Amino acid sequence: MRLRGAGGPDQQDLLAGTTIFLFSTSLSMAMVLVPLVAAASGYSLAAVGFLVATAAVTQIIARMGMGPLMDRVPTKFFLILALGVILASCLLLGLSDELWVFVLSQLLQGVARAYFFTGSQMHVVRGKRSAVSALSLMNVTNGTGQLIGPVLAGVIGGGSLQTALLIAAGIAAAAMPAAMTLTRYDPFARGKPTAGERERPVWLQPGVVAAGWMGVSAGTWRSITISYLPLVLTDAGHSIPVVGILSSLANLAALLGSSIAHPVRQRGVRASAVLSTLLAIGGITAVSFVASSLWLVGLFLFISGVGGGLLQTLGPTLASEAVGPEDQGRSIAAAGTYRAVAMFVVPMGIGALVLVLPTVALATAMVATVVGLPAALIRLRGR
Repeated sequence: MRLRGAGGPDQQDLLAGTTIFLFSTSLSMAMVLVPLVAAASGYSLAAVGFLVATAAVTQIIARMGMGPLMDRVPTKFFLILALGVILASCLLLGLSDELWVFVLSQLLQGVARAYFFTGSQMHVVRGKRSAVSALSLMNVTNGTGQLIGPVLAGVIGGGSLQTALLIAAGIAAAAMPAAMTLTRYDPFARGKPTAGERERPVWLQPGVVAAGWMGVSAGTWRSITISYLPLVLTDAGHSIPVVGILSSLANLAALLGSSIAHPVRQRGVRASAVLSTLLAIGGITAVSFVASSLWLVGLFLFISGVGGGLLQTLGPTLASEAVGPEDQGRSIAAAGTYRAVAMFVVPMGIGALVLVLPTVALATAMVATVVGLPAALIRLRGR
């Protein structure tokens, strides 16, 4: 139920869009800067993977704990809390790169990612738009922030990585007023199963499992772009500003992928899952083998970004459509947990493989293929 708001749907779209845009700008700056700060601080390539993966630990835990909270607090609570947490994460790492600060910053970032993306998905699907329309608009707005953030990170980070992180913290703070003015929706009200009926866990329902597999592929693509992709590109001789621009290119393509999600969805769950997975994982794998060529890197990053944008829109859409209104929050959180698991496994796997393989590019390609491609092979089902 909608209790109060700041104006009609147009104003709410503006407030939600502002919140999402500023958060994604701040987060995408941090995602580019974190592995670069780690490398500049003297951490090994293997250590970078483990440090980045720590964010996925709290992301998984936070998503798993969202179910009870959804029944007790308004959905916009998650957005406001996430903004405060990402602000603290960027501020900490901007002031110190000591190991314990680095780990704490990453743990906070994981909480922020879990609460914000699940919370914003829940918030927009409870509005008047259809699920695919609302999520497409959200992902286009999110993609715009992810387009600008890496460029800012590259330009500012070329002079000072710490200054860029402090600016990212300030951008998160700027989003607070809009988030606080969003429409307040009631917590989810869940009905009880009838006598003798055994309730099936939301995360095991076929449509949610299908969405989860798409989330695994999306998580594989995203975790590579925020962990080892900047290192693969700098190792190939590209400068930090160029890395920022290339990361923004991938996010621009993801924005395009989100904008065409509706017609792709009409092809059916199976076809859309296969197409988006092959684009995302095939493209990001190819980047690892052509990293020295700026034009080929740009081409394959664009291809992978289109697939990543499709996955990031179609997965939550399927999760929300697979259950009744009272379970939408839990289904979106469950699908997001699959994604968070991939975001833990992928950088950890790459970090382990760089100890035995000759290059980080080869390790990245192997993990992307093993973890990200199965979604195209599994028989997906959904409404």
